[in-house]
Amino acid sequence: MVPEQHVLESLRAYRQRLSLALQAAQMCVFEVDIPGQRYTFFENAEAIYGKSGQQILRDLEPFSRLSPPEYQAAVSAYFSHPGDAEAIGAAFQEIYAGRPASYFARMRAGNTAFTWCKIDVTPIMENGVPVRMVGVVSNLDSMFRTTEQYRIQAELDLLTGLANRHGLQNRLEAALTAGKGALRLLLLADLDELKAINDHCGHLAGDEALLAFSSALTEHFPEAEVIGRWGGDEFLLLLPPLEEAALLDRLRPFFDGLCEKPLVTGSFGGTYLSAGTAALEPAFHRADQALYDAKRRKPAFSMAPVEFCTCQEAIPGF
Repeated sequence: MVPEQHVLESLRAYRQRLSLALQAAQMCVFEVDIPGQRYTFFENAEAIYGKSGQQILRDLEPFSRLSPPEYQAAVSAYFSHPGDAEAIGAAFQEIYAGRPASYFARMRAGNTAFTWCKIDVTPIMENGVPVRMVGVVSNLDSMFRTTEQYRIQAELDLLTGLANRHGLQNRLEAALTAGKGALRLLLLADLDELKAINDHCGHLAGDEALLAFSSALTEHFPEAEVIGRWGGDEFLLLLPPLEEAALLDRLRPFFDGLCEKPLVTGSFGGTYLSAGTAALEPAFHRADQALYDAKRRKPAFSMAPVEFCTCQEAIPGF
């Protein structure tokens, strides 16, 4: 074998081994000509994008004729999720400054499905200017989805299937942040005499009572923005504003008894809040005090005095 053939065979064998390694690791390698606005190389693109590197290069070729801002927008729309624009933008700033960068993002190729990835990119410099970019994309979709499943499970109460305290705290924060000051009713609910049910009927009966109570809350308050088990016999709901008379009508089944063996009734304390997350702690304290008052007369409902609510002028029915 002549030396040139030997070199070619060695290169083919090397590329084959590289391809097998990338497939096993679910990784893709690419290169970008930065001044030319052109992707020049993809290896094992199928592992990330479900599309061949050659097809991706053909899809991207027309983008090279766009202006730089148009090119960046077109490439971003082709590859990445809009929610990851900040992370991607920060990484490219590092590349233009001549520094390597790493980031996590949801990636696709045109119309393919998004895949969670880790992207490591390194610039190739000439005369202090980045002229090429070499990157490695690692498929982390399975890990991200498993982590998300664990996160969701960690926020659920195992008995009722509603949010637990940790889940409630996260959901309340998200709801109040997104609501931008909209008026809400914070309602605390307490299953009456749970300890007595456990002591006299057994813990299975106590579990059945909790399930009946949580199911009734879900049924009678389908519009609840947030609902969950705060802990023990106590539940929390975040609702749109309701006039007190309408709220009492909703609560009537809880006062009359949801079931008889054992008797399941509930007591409730409520308050209104209209600000963001900073207003949650004092609102919770007001609702908790109202619930304490209701529990002394259980089953009952008590509303925090209007004069203690910062949003009293907007409260319906007052």
